[in-house]
Amino acid sequence: MIRILIFTLAGILVHSFAESGPFSTSVPSSGPRIKISTLADRTHPGGRFKLYLSVEIEEGWHIYSLHPLDGNELLATQIILEDNVFESTGPWQESPPSLIQDDAQEKLVRGHTTNAEFHKSFRVPKKIDTGSYPISGKLLYRACDNNLCTLPQSLPFGSQVHIGTAR
Repeated sequence: MIRILIFTLAGILVHSFAESGPFSTSVPSSGPRIKISTLADRTHPGGRFKLYLSVEIEEGWHIYSLHPLDGNELLATQIILEDNVFESTGPWQESPPSLIQDDAQEKLVRGHTTNAEFHKSFRVPKKIDTGSYPISGKLLYRACDNNLCTLPQSLPFGSQVHIGTAR
């Protein structure tokens, strides 16, 4: 009987550690809600388009700029694209960041509260068929409130680029 009780307790402990352990992929309950939306311009073979990312950030939290203040490089938000058929024509641009006194980091930082907008320009190959083509990637960010910061998080995104005929 004691042996059954020990195995039952061990099973409960293993199950609870497996679900809430350091390698869990679920979003921590102490972190913010971050939502990302995408939009891509319509274009044609040989044309250009912009990919837009709109990030909504839970009130009371902030994410860091793509271009942080000196000394804060490890906090920078990054946007990483997966392989696609389009040619990048410049760096990512972001909506104007704010200067934020970050009490969790105990320093002044450049970041975004409530929402952030990012966009990047691309060139379409001249010899491409009309149709829809995927473009996807991930937003790598750290979010902080004035008490704590999350570990680096990865938020996937994707969109379709519609290639029509040239006018």
